[in-house]
Amino acid sequence: MTALPTWDDQMEALKGVADELLATWRPEGATEAEVQDMNKLALSILACGYFCNVYTDTRRPVFMPLWNFACNQGGPNPDYVYLEATIDGAGVYEITGRRGTSRFVEITQQAPGMLTGLKGFERNIRFQAVTHELDDLAIAEDGSFRVILSVERPEGYDGDWWQLNPQVGKLLMRKCACDWNNETDAQVAINRLDDVGEDMAPAEIARRFSELGDWIKGMITFDMELVRYYEEHHGINVLTRSKWIQQGGGLATKQAYYDGIHKIADDEALIVEFPVPTPCRYWQILVADDRFATVDWVNRQSSLNDAQARVDPDGWFRGVVATQDPGVHNWLDKADWSWGVLQARFYQADEYPEATVTKVPVADVLKHLPPGTPTVTPEEREAQLRLRRTGAQLRRIW
Repeated sequence: MTALPTWDDQMEALKGVADELLATWRPEGATEAEVQDMNKLALSILACGYFCNVYTDTRRPVFMPLWNFACNQGGPNPDYVYLEATIDGAGVYEITGRRGTSRFVEITQQAPGMLTGLKGFERNIRFQAVTHELDDLAIAEDGSFRVILSVERPEGYDGDWWQLNPQVGKLLMRKCACDWNNETDAQVAINRLDDVGEDMAPAEIARRFSELGDWIKGMITFDMELVRYYEEHHGINVLTRSKWIQQGGGLATKQAYYDGIHKIADDEALIVEFPVPTPCRYWQILVADDRFATVDWVNRQSSLNDAQARVDPDGWFRGVVATQDPGVHNWLDKADWSWGVLQARFYQADEYPEATVTKVPVADVLKHLPPGTPTVTPEEREAQLRLRRTGAQLRRIW
């Protein structure tokens, strides 16, 4: 019988992962701050890998935390709480819970396996992921719901049912809230009904543990390749309809993504403008770094949604991307990153607008905005950020 790897064996296999990623991210050499930032990112994805690739079990599934402000990869939308459960396409599952008051809750069937890069994502496109919404279910007066997931509807069962793709490997849940301080997130549980099975075998635990290095490299490599795809195909200081993600990423059938690259000096700003479509169930804009990690949205105003932003009387959103605070309500703080991703999304809109991006000196921002543009004092900004920080912590991400 082959001996299973020891703790030291597993740790040895993780050595060099961050250095390999640094060599891809900063081939010309990284500063000490950049080294530590990559170490932090790799460690966060290691934690995510434990939750979603080691602990998880198709026979005893749990929706585990995926992307959030501590596990920040893939440009997570600050308005979403992302959770993932590993399941078996041959199984019969029950999802129950309470709806809450957040904007919407979606659960997407996804292909099994780990990311290895953009090419590896093609399996998800071929899989043709199906997205379900809690609001399509029968919600009781107390907010409770129940739905069965299986390849075939259970005989004699006439309640809510979602058909499983037999090739499914994971369920990705997105809970969207716009007023972080006042909306209540949904409570959702999943149970397997047909085969609880035995505890995970030691060899299976060891195998999953051994995959954590590939999990880290695959996640970060995918994000770095995607950022460079946007730079090559979308351009610099633009925000255009996504040429890649609509193929199968995110909520592609219901949501339009806009992506581009921001690249400005510390004394410059980008004014982003678009007419807000009506009707539109939800829209949002964010800034991320050059590895597609969203700029710290707990402590910085790096994103705005339709409840947080101020829309001008003519129906246009006008936001300002900058390192320095330009003194306007719709500031998008890109922190100290010299370049990265600018992304917006429009969910269930009848039409999708064109966005314009204009580079100006940060000192001249107000000259390029309409009269009456909402401004904020330093004290008001401090209160705005404190409210934001509180709301981010009130979300249930763990």
